Amino acid sequence: MGTPNVASYLENSALSHPDKTALIFDDQGQWSFEEVNQVTNQIANGLIDLGVGKGDRVTLFLPNCAEAIFFYLGIMKAGAVVNALNMMLKHRELEYIIADCEPKILVTAGEVAEEPFKVLARAGVSVEKTIMTDGASGGGIDYSEWVKKYPKTFDTAKAETDDIAAILYTSGTTGKPKGVMLTHKNLWTNARHCADWAETNYKDLGVASLPLFHSYALSHVIGELWMSAATIVWQKRFDPTLTLEALRKYKATCFHGVATMYYALINHPKVDDYARDIRLRYSVTGAAVTPEPILRAWNQKFTPLSEGYGTTEAAPVVFMNPLPGRGVQKANSCGIPIVPELEVDAFDENDTPVKRGEVGELVLRGPNIMKGYWRKPEATAEALKSGWYHTGDLVYFDDDGYCFVKDRKKDMIVRGAFNIYPKEVEDLLYTHPAVAEAQVVGIPELIKGEEVVACIALKPGNSITEADVIKFCKDNLAAYKAPRFVRFFDALPKTVTGKLEKVTLRQIMEQEFGKAY
Repeated sequence: MGTPNVASYLENSALSHPDKTALIFDDQGQWSFEEVNQVTNQIANGLIDLGVGKGDRVTLFLPNCAEAIFFYLGIMKAGAVVNALNMMLKHRELEYIIADCEPKILVTAGEVAEEPFKVLARAGVSVEKTIMTDGASGGGIDYSEWVKKYPKTFDTAKAETDDIAAILYTSGTTGKPKGVMLTHKNLWTNARHCADWAETNYKDLGVASLPLFHSYALSHVIGELWMSAATIVWQKRFDPTLTLEALRKYKATCFHGVATMYYALINHPKVDDYARDIRLRYSVTGAAVTPEPILRAWNQKFTPLSEGYGTTEAAPVVFMNPLPGRGVQKANSCGIPIVPELEVDAFDENDTPVKRGEVGELVLRGPNIMKGYWRKPEATAEALKSGWYHTGDLVYFDDDGYCFVKDRKKDMIVRGAFNIYPKEVEDLLYTHPAVAEAQVVGIPELIKGEEVVACIALKPGNSITEADVIKFCKDNLAAYKAPRFVRFFDALPKTVTGKLEKVTLRQIMEQEFGKAY
């Protein structure tokens, strides 16, 4: 039984509104829906000419650029699998992912290519071809010359229900990233219902500067807007002045961001001047809980901010608060399910549903839930036991069905829009010759949600500084995973059996930093 190829929403919009502006990308230019459809067709033709077949992986290691969007859809048109990677990852992290995913093609740009090229220089790690979107040297194919050789028409590959469209890697509790396998059905379902929730139409225009390797951007924002032939203005990077300028200049009707962005916008020195001319129909926040003071401040100046909850494994959106005028928006709640067919519940330790108002682990079952983890059958079985995806988040539901996130069962830190698993950082710290014991904990922080603290006991006779530890982490991990603070101990707290434990460490950190420093 088939399912729509995700790229078909672009084709539909190109048929219904061929000349309408689809994308404006900073200083790169703008494209109509027909032009975007044509360039993605050229990419699909070019990939097939390079030997890419159904199910082959194509890795994107790109900064925010129009080509990241074009390749995302062009790869899927060809029946291949998108593997979009966080461009902040360092070669230590990339080496594992590239070896695990085994992509046939790497698409990158000169400004970020240093790290993946370090990986490809190692024995046993390779790709067949590299495409350089900015024409930079390095032995890769020059994208601009390559793409124009191919026809602008293409018969998009048919998608079966279980065909994988994308593999997006998330950090793992084992310290190794896991590749989330999202099918065309997963992504199509989520995009369709995001558009239904937002009631998007061809008159809408959205501004975004989210990173284009993130499921929030790829599936939610692009899918939500292009499902209905709405225009997207995408920025290379977030800058509060440039974002406010874009919202005003293009008469934007919607904005998608995260808590840190909203904080920067409402604290801009000229925000009131901009607010007089900006008329948003809706605005969305996700990826991390937005502090109530930020919500209140934004709602006073702009349209009410709809907060949601998502996870990559759900492609990604699960809950959203209703649009203004379409239902009640509840403070501190991530809302209600947006996918009608999605079943949601809260289970206790025995996988038994808890009562309304009681806290349990959030579990999900439905058409937008991942196929599983790439080449990790045991992790897949654990995550999808009893047919439910176990999120690791502790929640409760009120009598109206609104979800409230209370805590995380998993030992995860959410810093801004990014998930950080302490074990990954701890594993790195243990490779430092001066470190005897290491534990990483999160502390509440008003804007980013949490900050990272590394707690370390040194080997006898060794001496390193906080700055040394932070630099070591930034040299070997994506910068956002590096600790903001380092605290040194003679020995770290342990259980009666001698196992390192974090409860005491968290209490010590809470005493030092407070509930939210």
